Amino acid sequence: MPKKRVDVNSQPEGLTGNPFADLAGQLPADLPQGTAPETPEHADAGASETDSAPFEVAKTRKGGWPVALEKRGKGKVVTVVRNVSSGGGALLALLKKRCGAGGTLREDGVEIQGDHRKTVEDVLSSR
Repeated sequence: MPKKRVDVNSQPEGLTGNPFADLAGQLPADLPQGTAPETPEHADAGASETDSAPFEVAKTRKGGWPVALEKRGKGKVVTVVRNVSSGGGALLALLKKRCGAGGTLREDGVEIQGDHRKTVEDVLSSR
């Protein structure tokens, strides 16, 4: 017995109507009108998050960024940023967001889980 094929390219006629169109007439007339929601202050922070980040990272003697890859136990690797003089927490939050990885703030720098040297250098150089 041959299998019946369903045509997925055409749209059925039953799905073209708006199911909420009839509900507008059922609303009470004394409902207050809503106002447009205000945008939070941090809504556009994604565009300028590196400009306003309050952290400072000093370059190395050779002029590069102090970004290194270190191996931890059980084969884990972390990307380490050293020479962080101020705002380590802000740098950590920014790098965790950009790299999509966990991290921690140490006394000698910031650690991000995984090999993210390229991304970290891009963030530091865009400041």
